[in-house]
Amino acid sequence: MRERFSKFVQTQLPNETLMITSGLPGTWKTETSEEVSKIKGFPILRSDLIRLEVLKNEDVFDVKVAGNMTKRLSVYDEMFKRAEDALSKNRRGLILDATFVTQDLRKRAGEIAARNKMHLAILETECSKKVSVTRIQRRTKEKYESNALTVEAYLNNKNKFERVDIDALKKAIPELQIIHFTVDTEQDSPESWYIVRVERR
Repeated sequence: MRERFSKFVQTQLPNETLMITSGLPGTWKTETSEEVSKIKGFPILRSDLIRLEVLKNEDVFDVKVAGNMTKRLSVYDEMFKRAEDALSKNRRGLILDATFVTQDLRKRAGEIAARNKMHLAILETECSKKVSVTRIQRRTKEKYESNALTVEAYLNNKNKFERVDIDALKKAIPELQIIHFTVDTEQDSPESWYIVRVERR
């Protein structure tokens, strides 16, 4: 399938949805989540910004800090806490913008969605390694967008990345309504983004 990204979001993404992003650095998780936010009006919690607060006394650009799963999990813990908080006030929709490299992290998001009687949407971004790396190399510490600034950061995430398995999520949380859609972000312009795969459970 190849459906225009914006049309899919307008017509196929339910309002009461907790949406998480999933994908490697440079595949434009943040850019796609911002487009969803514009279309649906969902607020965004960004792990990149939460990281600056949680790890404020550390060099978030250091490869050892960036790749340390214990430190990364502390950022997710704070993001999940804020998500619960936000959804207790408004269940219309919320976006968690992070890499979500493991099934366990996706499951934790699913549990929050189920507790709040919301759908879970997983927006997975994909593009070629060449495009991702080019985007990563344009980033700077001064104009902070992410702490993934090197090819090494890309490869570290690729090595940790687990395939999105919504059957396993559904088995773990049977009441959860899940939609997993993959966006081709090879081109920079949102008008050139297409949905290439959709799974529902």
